[in-house]
Amino acid sequence: MSTAPSSRAARRRILAVGPVDFGSDVQIETTRAESIFQALGAIAICPAGKPIEAVFISPEHEDIADLVHSADAIRRLDATIQIVLVRSETVPPSIAGHFDQQMAPPVSDANVNQLLDAPPAPTPSAAPTPEAVSVDTSSSTPVEAAPVHSTPTSGPRSIEALGDTDLVESMLHDARGVRPLALQLVTQQTGWANVRIEPDDAAVGVPIQFGGRSFGRLHAQDATQESLRPWAHWIARWLALDEAQRELREMAFRDELTSAWNRRYLKDFLADAIAEARRIRRQLTVMVFDIDDFKSYNDRFGHAAGDTILRETVQLLGSTIRDGDRVCRIGGDEFAVIFADMQAPRNPGSAHPESVETIARRFQEQICAMRFPELGLDAPGTLSISGGLASFPWDGQEGDELLHIADQRALESKRRGKNCLTIGPGARTQWPEHE
Repeated sequence: MSTAPSSRAARRRILAVGPVDFGSDVQIETTRAESIFQALGAIAICPAGKPIEAVFISPEHEDIADLVHSADAIRRLDATIQIVLVRSETVPPSIAGHFDQQMAPPVSDANVNQLLDAPPAPTPSAAPTPEAVSVDTSSSTPVEAAPVHSTPTSGPRSIEALGDTDLVESMLHDARGVRPLALQLVTQQTGWANVRIEPDDAAVGVPIQFGGRSFGRLHAQDATQESLRPWAHWIARWLALDEAQRELREMAFRDELTSAWNRRYLKDFLADAIAEARRIRRQLTVMVFDIDDFKSYNDRFGHAAGDTILRETVQLLGSTIRDGDRVCRIGGDEFAVIFADMQAPRNPGSAHPESVETIARRFQEQICAMRFPELGLDAPGTLSISGGLASFPWDGQEGDELLHIADQRALESKRRGKNCLTIGPGARTQWPEHE
């Protein structure tokens, strides 16, 4: 079976996908996911201080392709995680090769600890030459790059200590991705000056290509084309892996039907947005709304028509809100909008050109004017929404509190006869400007 690198020590958190049978003696913290998509989401957002160390997969059916795709997706997202197939029957080598181990159920505490305590695969005592990490760029599937020796350090990371562990960590937790660190690592190993990535159409450097994708051209001062080429192959592999991980992270945070952000993203973004609003003393407003009598549209015109309504509602709202705001689907036809644009007013002492209340009411008017040819309805006023708004800091100090108040006000809008927005005083209030 394959051997995935284990670069994090003393981790005691595992993830179970499917009906994994753990023995009653298992004491290790376990997170359960019903599907591979939930598992990828959990891996993508796990904190750096407490990452998931191993994933146990128990197939509910015999689809071999699904098993392979699940293991490969996890490995592309985090190459340090050990992947275990929990199954009594032996699988073919072509399947077993995608897992680090296979265990028969029930999985005991001793089995889990033996897996987590196993020493990592030996690494070379020095960083490999670039020839050792060059790859065939005709491959269509990005895989993890060959290991580069990393010396653990404490305190700020120095360029001499960079290695594969740092690249994986930056891929998972740095918004910039692996590019800056990968360039520093090339500098570390070669001593070249001014190592950088030029555009594809640049006249200098060598192409950085992998799996049919181009990532620019690698260039360094005083480096020859021949010496650059193997490093371009190496960095292309990491950039392709980084791009695949970003795509998976996006999938974990997006609603598949409407492309709105999902509930998982809502929770994380709202917490961060409130912290920023508190820091710079600006308001933040949450609107919770749903489409009035949406079930009747599904019953009358079918779910395909209902899906069209949801998608176009999100598209309309996206064109109405500001750049820093977020639209999230939290279930069915229920949505939450975070009005978190923190840009300062254009003139000192003035309010934003458009208040949250103005934006919300415009959206309400536009949704009423929408037409859906698929439904055979020509007249406007077919759809309406009912919602509630709650604002930090006047209505609440935490995300859950604001969502609850906004939801209660949305219910009040329903009681008032629908096609209504219930707005608290916070949505009409602005922070005073600093002198």
